[in-house]
Amino acid sequence: MANAVVAQAIDGLPEQKPGKYPANIPINQADGNSVILDLGQGRYCMYAHMQPGSVRVHRGDRVKRGQVIGLVGDSGNSVAPHLHFQVMDRPSSLAAIGLPYEIDAFEVTGSTPGTTAFDEAEEKGTPLGVMEVKTSREVKRALPLDQLVIAFPK
Repeated sequence: MANAVVAQAIDGLPEQKPGKYPANIPINQADGNSVILDLGQGRYCMYAHMQPGSVRVHRGDRVKRGQVIGLVGDSGNSVAPHLHFQVMDRPSSLAAIGLPYEIDAFEVTGSTPGTTAFDEAEEKGTPLGVMEVKTSREVKRALPLDQLVIAFPK
């Protein structure tokens, strides 16, 4: 991501009430407060559902690895605070095809009880239990598996 440029930045959309999808949200607000980066060579990535007022970049800005671009939130078509991240072939999440990617390095620090527990917590708007990993492990050049909690090395 050495030469990423902000292709789109949306901010100022409200947070949603956890546990309930918003009614009648316009399709162009589905991603909520979000940033789309142009990675070059026809690849883009999106960070979506950020907190209102937290997006720190604007269209045309150059972004560096490790730079804070916004804060995790619950805006757009969201039922719980989370970060939606995807790599895609165009700067529109609704018109794009998702592309595979890998993360240079990350550390597994916890896991959830599973998808069913996640879905229940999301539906009810209740906290999801996270089981801390006693001995964290570093993973290189991979994509984290579903329901893992990860951290990035400094």
